[in-house]
Amino acid sequence: MLSAAMRPALPEDLGRASERHLRSLLAEDFMARIGWDEQAGTLTPDRNDPLLGLAPCQVPGCFGWVSHSGLKVCQRCAIRHRASGLDWGQFLAIPNQGRLLADRDCAVADCPRPGGGIRSLCDSHDWKRAQRRDLSLEQWLALPGVSPLSDLGPCRVEACTRKAARVRQRLCGAHQGRWKRAREAQPELDFEDWLTLDKAIGRAQITVIKALPERVQLEVLLALQQRTARGIRTFPSSMRCLVAVLQAQRVHSLLELADVPGDGTRLDATRLARSMAKELYCALSDTEQERHRDRWNLAVFGIPGTLDFTPIHQRWLRETVKTWAAEDLHLRRGSDPASPARQAVNVATWLSNSLHDSAPGRGEDPGLLGRCDIIAFCNRMAHAERTEQMTNETRLRLLRHARKVLDDTRHLGLTRNDGPAAGLPGDFCLRRGDIPPEADKNNAGRDLPTHIVQAIAANLHVLEERCGTSERRITEILIDTGRRPDEVCTLPWDCLAQDNSGQPVLVFNDLKNNRPGRRLPIAQETAAVLAAQKKDIVRRFPGTPVDQLALFPRDAGNREGTKPLRADAYGNGHRIFIGTIAHLLIDHDGSPFNTAKCVPYAYRHTYAQRHADAGVPPDVLRELMCHRSLRSTAGYYRISAHRLRAAVDKVARHQFDGAGVRVFQRAAALLADDRARIAVGQVAVPFGMCTEPSNVKAAGQACPFKYTCIGCGHFRTDPSYLPELKSYLQQLLADRERFVAATELTDWARAQLAPPAEQIDQLRDLIRRIEADLSLLSDTDRAQIEHTVTAIRRTRQTVDLGMPTINSLRIQTR
Repeated sequence: MLSAAMRPALPEDLGRASERHLRSLLAEDFMARIGWDEQAGTLTPDRNDPLLGLAPCQVPGCFGWVSHSGLKVCQRCAIRHRASGLDWGQFLAIPNQGRLLADRDCAVADCPRPGGGIRSLCDSHDWKRAQRRDLSLEQWLALPGVSPLSDLGPCRVEACTRKAARVRQRLCGAHQGRWKRAREAQPELDFEDWLTLDKAIGRAQITVIKALPERVQLEVLLALQQRTARGIRTFPSSMRCLVAVLQAQRVHSLLELADVPGDGTRLDATRLARSMAKELYCALSDTEQERHRDRWNLAVFGIPGTLDFTPIHQRWLRETVKTWAAEDLHLRRGSDPASPARQAVNVATWLSNSLHDSAPGRGEDPGLLGRCDIIAFCNRMAHAERTEQMTNETRLRLLRHARKVLDDTRHLGLTRNDGPAAGLPGDFCLRRGDIPPEADKNNAGRDLPTHIVQAIAANLHVLEERCGTSERRITEILIDTGRRPDEVCTLPWDCLAQDNSGQPVLVFNDLKNNRPGRRLPIAQETAAVLAAQKKDIVRRFPGTPVDQLALFPRDAGNREGTKPLRADAYGNGHRIFIGTIAHLLIDHDGSPFNTAKCVPYAYRHTYAQRHADAGVPPDVLRELMCHRSLRSTAGYYRISAHRLRAAVDKVARHQFDGAGVRVFQRAAALLADDRARIAVGQVAVPFGMCTEPSNVKAAGQACPFKYTCIGCGHFRTDPSYLPELKSYLQQLLADRERFVAATELTDWARAQLAPPAEQIDQLRDLIRRIEADLSLLSDTDRAQIEHTVTAIRRTRQTVDLGMPTINSLRIQTR
């Protein structure tokens, strides 16, 4: 069937639009462009019209038309060419004795009846001619008794524009054959009913709509005008099929097509019906009218889809959410700007059902609501999560959205006396504490493993064979640059530039944050992909100015190459491609990899993770990802186990105990048991790690030698703790000077409180040993150690042992 989503319920004001109003919306120049003949009810656009025409077949003598821009001949001639075995040059030189699907005059002078056959005689004259086969046609026409006959008038089929050729039933030759076949198939078929339902005879450019009611004719013309103004191509063959459906169902408006069964209807006609219904709706409505309806056709707002407010029971809540949605829609960008409004309708529906079941008066009066109704709503959401009607993430998202909508209701003044939510109490709101805390998300990450990306890259020829070269190059750019899919699909023609040093730079538009002209350094290989794409597009669309070309043009409805490929269309092709090579995507353990993770956006997460693993600082990575905050960037990568293990390997080779003796004597990769000991055999303490078994088992809370880490044989430290060690040394030196200068202390008190010189010397020697060890490294190795230290310090879990500093001591006297 034609989907019910083809249109929302037809509003009464659109149904009452007068024919005079419809006529006033039609442009005279467009009527001339489509060759509209109001008396005959036909559309005959020029064959060379890029949006409405069909090019003629190139075979001499053929009256067919070319249905696709990539073809040279009509379908019948294409079949003849394949069967002939000739090349194009030889085949096109052979004339075709095709039939002209139009009325021809009878060869008898002044005879008004249509002629047919080789002799171009009407049926009556052809029968008379058969009685004198001894004469040639010219001799027979010269006989005195050969005279013109009476006019039979037009064919009686309502949709037909041809002349009647049969005396008995007054039908044209084509409809006479159709009636015969229809009667054989359905002997009980009524002739008069068949005359009103049978469709016109298809003739190249001509579309006959005279059998439709006058209002439907005007609607079809207006919808076609809107489609053409938007640069959308309409094939006459699809139009004729759509008109046949309209005629067969006897609709009174084009917008009624949502109720038409589509069994056997051609797919292109179904799509055309959906498109024309949408265009007609938009032509008859506007945003101000739409916002007062309970079902919104978002096409009026320039957004795909619909928005249905009817599930909200309470009138005040429905009007409040409609006002909120109207305020929000114009602020949104991206592929789904109506998503916040849909979430508002969704959560309002949950709230409405809660009020309908438990609130006084079913929640119809906002003045009777209070805090208890909010509690009932929150309990309803919690019950929905426990019964698996929604996930915890969905529940939290809806609760946050409900809080925003209720808060904005007051900020927008909707609770005033003249507002839809007049009298809504102040305690009917969601507090911060009403929303449960968000669960800790696992740190699995959405990036793809390196071997999976390599497998995808190695099989991109499969994507190219199925979808084309453009889709393959888009995937390569996504992997190399980490941009969003819609940003790559809509790359401008002049997206390839160079920086001051002559290195390639990608110029793109950050659509999500509305920041055009962003620049990203790219590799020479990526620049070569972009350059090759430019050459192919120029070769493909030689007649379009370069500054108007899309770098990745879509295939359908894009004869000039100016419309970019849609990100969702690319995503569909990419999904099928991943499904095709799924057997080649194997995880490390030999099991099949979860292909649901292999989406185009995963390349962006992989790009972020790849740069994070390479030690790119977070602030630099934030700029590369075009994020406004570091928090957004942090959600795109994690400190991977591989990276952390590599960091531990590097730093552990420079690990020392408290006496300054290297723990691992060989500067080689750690063995498996060494890594295990580092992972589970130590606990964090100030300035390093402790390996004392009882203290490790107690998570650092059972040290037998409190506050003497530097002098303990179980103490370990490495270059990542150098800042803390140096700070501690400065603190010890300052404390010793302060206590030595304290005249109010006795000698034994001063000796007890002041840090021992041995402790200071041992700490100073430990710092020197670590720095000396690092100084022996090359500049490259030292830089790697610095990046490694940064990674470890960012992910280190410190354990506060409650060690008091000297400054915090207080002299207690009794």
